[in-house]
Amino acid sequence: MGYDTDITDDQWLLIEPLIPVAKEGGRPRTTSVRRVVDAVMYVVKTGCHWRLLPSEFPHWRTVYGYFVDWGRKGVLRKIQRKLYFAVRKAEGRSRYPSTLVLDSQSVKTGKMGGERGYDGGKRVKGRKRHLVVDSLGLPVAISVTAANVHDLNGGRRVLRHVKRLFKGRTLKKLYADGSYIARNFSDWVKKEFQAKVITAKNLAQRFKKFIPVSQRWVVERTFSWIYDYRRLTIDYERLTQHSRFMIRLAAIRLMLNRLAPREFNQWEGVPAKWLASG
Repeated sequence: MGYDTDITDDQWLLIEPLIPVAKEGGRPRTTSVRRVVDAVMYVVKTGCHWRLLPSEFPHWRTVYGYFVDWGRKGVLRKIQRKLYFAVRKAEGRSRYPSTLVLDSQSVKTGKMGGERGYDGGKRVKGRKRHLVVDSLGLPVAISVTAANVHDLNGGRRVLRHVKRLFKGRTLKKLYADGSYIARNFSDWVKKEFQAKVITAKNLAQRFKKFIPVSQRWVVERTFSWIYDYRRLTIDYERLTQHSRFMIRLAAIRLMLNRLAPREFNQWEGVPAKWLASG
């Protein structure tokens, strides 16, 4: 039985070479790693509990074990970066962007406990996602902290991930909202990336509705894309590390759908008697 969340054959071909092969010696691997990928995609998209994975997938403990192992060993990060460069190439863009957009999003946490805090500005008790995206809205770097961590500290943290990815390359501009207006932050970005920080006020907070701001709207759109994944509407993970892995999975799926779009069947799931009746 297949699910809409399953990856297609073309999408599997893009990521299969990056999945670690089974270790030599010992008991041969009997688990289908492709079905493991389908299972973790099912969890992040539907918000399903690990223990409630449908029986068509491998046992939930096996799936969860692969999820943790691939995340900690950098497999998910490697897949995300490969797909990121592939999407930029397909869009006719240079390998590394010259302009980035930085923002954060505070979300509530579930009952699992773990690191959390209170964001007085957003009045949210939970965690904060720090995201850097390019002009296409594709996540370049991800960090997750307690919600009481200031945007400036979280911004530096996520930008250090960008620096490791860029390997000494420079930026031209970094767009952000008023939370990053501090002079010492701008000086730090200029020192690390030779880039200019361009800030703008968040008008959404003032007028209580979404108001697109030039350049910065792309990161707001990315956050809305993330919200399409029910596991990410609330942070259900005990560890912030696992929260980051979940966001990576959402980013991977977004880019897979760009590189190898799924064929949409408008009649899929419609009862046959409805079709027969015209």
